[in-house]
Amino acid sequence: MKEVIITLLVGLLLVVFFKNSKYTKDDPIVITVTDTLYKHDTTVKHTKGKDIPFVVLDTFYKIDTTRFYNFDTIKMIEDYISFKVYKDSFNIDSSRFVILDTISRNSIIGRKFNAQIATKTVIIDHTIVRSPRNEYYMGIIGDLRRFDNKIGLGIGLGVKMPKTGLFTLSATTNQYSLGFYKNF
Repeated sequence: MKEVIITLLVGLLLVVFFKNSKYTKDDPIVITVTDTLYKHDTTVKHTKGKDIPFVVLDTFYKIDTTRFYNFDTIKMIEDYISFKVYKDSFNIDSSRFVILDTISRNSIIGRKFNAQIATKTVIIDHTIVRSPRNEYYMGIIGDLRRFDNKIGLGIGLGVKMPKTGLFTLSATTNQYSLGFYKNF
């Protein structure tokens, strides 16, 4: 009768502990890591004015000089002889392009092209982690009772639940035992 009561109590404890246990068969956990890498390259190119192609216009444009009252010849010659730098820049995505033209005497003396190109690489990494499952253990147990020096032999069962802990149940010829282990 004593063994029946102990067996019923052990069964009741197992039902209480395992009723909230969730066994996931094959529900993987997917961890996605996205990383963007930028690579910056700079290209600079110089061109002399004689190497730049040009187009000669075949049409003569008549300028209305009646609206100009004062002509400053010195200013016009100084403007014609001086070197002027014109800058044009534009952006495409993350890249920047700059053109510098040096002009004197109505012709392009030099041109500088500067390209700062940023290439973008997107890395997507998927890591699949299987969710932990319940593990079951079975083994042979030997014990030695201290008070009467009897050696016992029996079997033991263990259930390791990932979120709860390890439950053990063993029965030998000398005694029954129930245990709980928690990892911390």
